[in-house]
Amino acid sequence: MFFYNVSTRAGGSGKLEASGDYAHLKSFPAGQFGTWGEIVSPGSGRLFFYNSNGGSALAGSGRLDATGNYVNLKDFPAGQFGQWTDIVPLDDGRLFFYNSNTRAAGSGQLDASGDYAHLKSFPAGQFGTWETIVSPGSGRLFFYNSNGGSALAGSGRLDATGNYVNLKDFPAGQFGQWTDIVPLDDGRLFFYNSNTRAAGSGQLDASGDYAHLKSFPAGQFGTWGEIVSPGSGRLFFYNSNGGSAVAGSGQLDATGNYVNLKDFPAGQFGQWTSVVG
Repeated sequence: MFFYNVSTRAGGSGKLEASGDYAHLKSFPAGQFGTWGEIVSPGSGRLFFYNSNGGSALAGSGRLDATGNYVNLKDFPAGQFGQWTDIVPLDDGRLFFYNSNTRAAGSGQLDASGDYAHLKSFPAGQFGTWETIVSPGSGRLFFYNSNGGSALAGSGRLDATGNYVNLKDFPAGQFGQWTDIVPLDDGRLFFYNSNTRAAGSGQLDASGDYAHLKSFPAGQFGTWGEIVSPGSGRLFFYNSNGGSAVAGSGQLDATGNYVNLKDFPAGQFGQWTSVVG
């Protein structure tokens, strides 16, 4: 996992074990990283950094090695990337870009060396108005909008060349009210509401159909600002908590049941604005 603070531009890396224990790997000093609005990982330790930069977007790529060291790969020229509100990492180096204001999108690929190849551009208005877009593996995309209480959602897929295929448009209200949707790497999704602390789990199949798995009642989970999945069904929960950060870990089994693994002592983790699984 990669941790980042946009105010100090410090970072850190660590690993969540199968047991839910956390092992700290490296600390990176204040100022080592740029000022980034979004950081995502499209697999194999790669990181993609992005800042809309007032209209002339900045971006870069890097990699975490097995010991948690950071290697800078590429600094892209200002303006190479468009204006995006969401960047969705797929699990094979591909990236899906989306602008919620114009409803335009694009796709591209980050190779092992950190170079970027643009694949496709999708025109303004091709996509709906979405608050959250995630990829639960195998090129699938899940789109969600709380829609004032009657949630809208859909699914699609990016093929190997970056083309987009629409799969399903779900009926309004099929999904609950969620503030966070966390993709796992096998089609599963974890849904969470930070206001009610309720949650749910489900699965998106290869055709884009959705099957609900489990519902978890209000109050079962803590109040979390960031939830990520570092693989194998594990979940990592984080809240800066006004300066004394709290965190925990858990696991979703194959049927969507949740097992709590660890509750970490307050203050074990630093102050981070982004946690990347």
